[in-house]
Amino acid sequence: QADWRWLNRDVHGKYDAVICLGNSFTHLFKERDRRKSLAEFYAALRHDGILILDQRNYDYILDYGFKSKHIYYYCGDNVSAEPEHVDEGLARFRYTFPDKSMYHLNMYPLRKDYTTRLMHEIGFQTVTTFGDFQETYRQNDPDFFVHIAEKKWYNAGERSPIAEIEMRQGGQKSPPQES
Repeated sequence: QADWRWLNRDVHGKYDAVICLGNSFTHLFKERDRRKSLAEFYAALRHDGILILDQRNYDYILDYGFKSKHIYYYCGDNVSAEPEHVDEGLARFRYTFPDKSMYHLNMYPLRKDYTTRLMHEIGFQTVTTFGDFQETYRQNDPDFFVHIAEKKWYNAGERSPIAEIEMRQGGQKSPPQES
């Protein structure tokens, strides 16, 4: 057990991957905590390591309202997870269970481009985003985004496999190939 903001104080060593799933990054409400946590994730990675981080498609929820296909996440019909309140600073979801018990979860509604920008600013060289596990997707289609952030520096003329995907998505460009 460790606080992400102080991860390297409590967890020693370097790792090939840091995995932050379950929409858990949205539990950090302050930007400085998000930046600090990403920096700690970065520091915990070996060179050529990756961070895998997922989040709901809060862009769609904030701009158009809630929808869920229940295909890749929350696939069952026993638990209902729906927002009770959403604004730019808070997404409060209500979880209702078969026994009629109800729980609430407060999350920060991270926009996709904001998350990827933070990753780049912290030092990740390439960040590739998948929509519902698909390489190509329409911006409003996915229920969830999965970001793969690489800790690797590519010299001129080199391009990572993830950067190739990113180029096809029209995202952050890698250095041009030398001829």
